[in-house]
Amino acid sequence: MPDGKTHDKITVIGATVAAPVWWHFAQTPVDYTLGVAFVGATLFSGMMLSPDLDLNSSIYHRWGPFKYLWWPYQKIIPHRSRLSHSFFLAPILRVVYFLFIMWALFRIVTWGLTFAFVIKRNELSLQIWDGMFQWAETHLAHTEWMVAGIVLGAALHVGADICWSAFKRRRRRRRR
Repeated sequence: MPDGKTHDKITVIGATVAAPVWWHFAQTPVDYTLGVAFVGATLFSGMMLSPDLDLNSSIYHRWGPFKYLWWPYQKIIPHRSRLSHSFFLAPILRVVYFLFIMWALFRIVTWGLTFAFVIKRNELSLQIWDGMFQWAETHLAHTEWMVAGIVLGAALHVGADICWSAFKRRRRRRRR
């Protein structure tokens, strides 16, 4: 497998190439925020939601003090399995995992705050979830381009791993 720096370079190059591809498919009048969403999601996916979050990797440490949020993911998801290194399932699984962890933390924090303040935790949770889904529906094109960027960021990583593994196998065969 390529090292973390190589994966980062591939992600940046992939996001750079993705910008003109987005431009080609953009409808007139051009909404540049869609391109920013696509390229930003590609970079975020490759740099922060990498398939290597299932390891004690540079990606894991990029999360700083929040890296421990990914510790359960590391213990549950086997490295290079379909759950961590697939083109579609794995990035969506990481986003769902991240949203679940954020929801759980929100619930814990609001539970603690109920001892000092009057908070309607369930109503607040529903409002936040409803707001997220309402935003996704209202900004459907942004949502679609962000999903495409998240998938592309992971696909660049997985594709590099596949190519590198194939290269190493071919090289070993030639040595024999």
